[in-house]
Amino acid sequence: MIFTGFTPHDIQRQILNQIIQSKEKYHIASIGRQFGKSLMGMNLMLYWGINQSPCKILWVSPVYSQAQKVQKELMAAIGGSGIVASNNYSSNELTLKTGTTIYFRSAERYDNIRGMTLDYAVIDEAAFIKDDAWAEAIRPTLVVRGKKVLFISTPKGKNWFYDLYKLGDSPDYPNYKCYKGSSYDTPFIDPQELYDAKKTVPDNVFKQEYLAEFLDSGGEVFSNINRIVFDQWPKPQGKIYCGIDLGRAEDYSVATFMDSNGNVIDYYRENKSDWHDMVNAMMLKIRKHNATVLIEVNSIGDVVFEMIKKQWQDTHPFVTSNKSKNEIIEGLILDVNEASIHIPNNQLFPALTSEMETFTYEYNPKTRSIRYTHPSGLHDDTIISLALANYNRKTNKTLGSYAVIGRR
Repeated sequence: MIFTGFTPHDIQRQILNQIIQSKEKYHIASIGRQFGKSLMGMNLMLYWGINQSPCKILWVSPVYSQAQKVQKELMAAIGGSGIVASNNYSSNELTLKTGTTIYFRSAERYDNIRGMTLDYAVIDEAAFIKDDAWAEAIRPTLVVRGKKVLFISTPKGKNWFYDLYKLGDSPDYPNYKCYKGSSYDTPFIDPQELYDAKKTVPDNVFKQEYLAEFLDSGGEVFSNINRIVFDQWPKPQGKIYCGIDLGRAEDYSVATFMDSNGNVIDYYRENKSDWHDMVNAMMLKIRKHNATVLIEVNSIGDVVFEMIKKQWQDTHPFVTSNKSKNEIIEGLILDVNEASIHIPNNQLFPALTSEMETFTYEYNPKTRSIRYTHPSGLHDDTIISLALANYNRKTNKTLGSYAVIGRR
C-alpha cells in the first residue's frame, strides 16, 4: 500500500528524519508554540505503524481529554484512507490494517499503562507530566521491545523534561538525542503575531513558550524595573488619570495617579479604614489632581463606584474579568518593557516595587492561556491600580473618548 502523509515544514522534516534514521532510543524535542509538535508526533506514529508493522505504539498526554482529542484528530485524518481496521473511543485504541495498534492514554492515571509491552511511544507535553508516570509506568513498557521514544513539549522550568534534554545534549549518553524548535521556525504563525507577543507578554513567558528555552525563574512578570523608577516625585504634566483597585478582606484599596507622560505622581493605599473614610481620602486626591477616574466595579466596587460617582462625574467603571485583567496587565507589560511609564522607587512607594518584583503568572498548557496573579500570602493591589491608571491614560489619549472593558 502507498500512503501520502502530511508535508512537514523544514524544521519538522529535519527532526523527523533524524529520529527515523538515528540509532538512539530516546528523543527529546523542546518545541515552541504553534510549531506543529503534536501533528509531527502523530505522523511519526503513523510512519512507525506502517513501516515497522505490526507494532504497538503508545501516545501519552497529560490529561485524558487531550489524549482523546489526539485520537479523534488522527481518526479524522486517516479514517477515509482505508488503512484503519478499527477505532474504539471507549478503550482508546486504534488498529491499522497493517496489524499495528495505537493506544491513547493519559498520565494523570498512569496505572492504566502498567503491564503493556510496547515498541514505540510518544509522550506529548512531557514537561507537564509527573516524572513518576514515566519512571513507574511508561518506561517499563518499553524495556523488552522498545525501539524509540519521542518526548515532545514546551518547557516548564527545569524539571525532569529538562534533565532528559540535557542527557540528549551530552556525549556521555549515546542513547539520547535532543532537538529544539521555536515558534519562529514554523510557517503557521504570522511574524506580526510573534512581534506583538514579544512586546506584550512577560519576557520569561515569551522565552519559554515561544523560544522553547528552559528557565530557572518561577515565572515573574516584570524584570529590570529599576530602569523605569525615579528617585523624586516628578512635576505632573498634562491631564491626570486615576486607577482605583478596591481591596477585599486583607487586601488593600489603592488609587494610583498618572500624568499624560506616564509618570506616577501620587497614590493612596489603605486597608484599615471604613469605606466612607477611604472614599473621602481618595476624593481629596482626586479633586487635587482634577483626575479622570477609572474604578473597578466588581462586588463592593459597585457601591464605592456610586459613592465616588456622586461626588465626581468624571468617574468611569471597569468590570474585571480574566480577559479584561489580562488586557490591562499586558498593556502595562508593554509600557514597562518600552520604558513608556515611570514609577516611584522603593523609598517613595515601597509596596509597588515589592509587588512588581514578585508578580507572577500561571500558564495552562491545555487552554494555552496565561493567568496573572500574586504568590500566596502577598498582594497585587498596587499593580492592578497602576494597570488601571495606565489603561485609563491610554484610552483617553488614543481614543479621545471613553471605552469600558466588560461593561455590563
